[in-house]
Amino acid sequence: MANEKTVADLPQAPVSAEAPAEHGLLLASGSEKLPLVIVEPGAQAPGDEDPDSVLLQLGDLLPDSSGEVVLFMGEDVSVNLLTRETITGFGIADPHVTAAGVDVTGLHFYSFEGGLTIYSASDILIINDPNAA
Repeated sequence: MANEKTVADLPQAPVSAEAPAEHGLLLASGSEKLPLVIVEPGAQAPGDEDPDSVLLQLGDLLPDSSGEVVLFMGEDVSVNLLTRETITGFGIADPHVTAAGVDVTGLHFYSFEGGLTIYSASDILIINDPNAA
């Protein structure tokens, strides 16, 4: 995938970090934001209090035979994905059709160390929580 970002492409230390006290760290690298919030152990994950937000756990998603999941949601709904897995790549998908037959060309994608790749029409927020299932 030509537009793919990998962990190796990310800087060794974040260029900037915001630390909302109740959630953990939101990391940004350069002009592109890494879609990741790191939650401190025992802290409440962000998104629980927003009624227009959906909080999904990575372990609850059922991938197709190629390890891919496509999220379909309305434009007014934001999705937060709770996981303890590391993001290994993210970006905009090159021409690709999933094993389930969904054309994901041009969608946002997020790949995880366990082999799962998630596609979405809009950005999703990845919440790295050591307490996640």
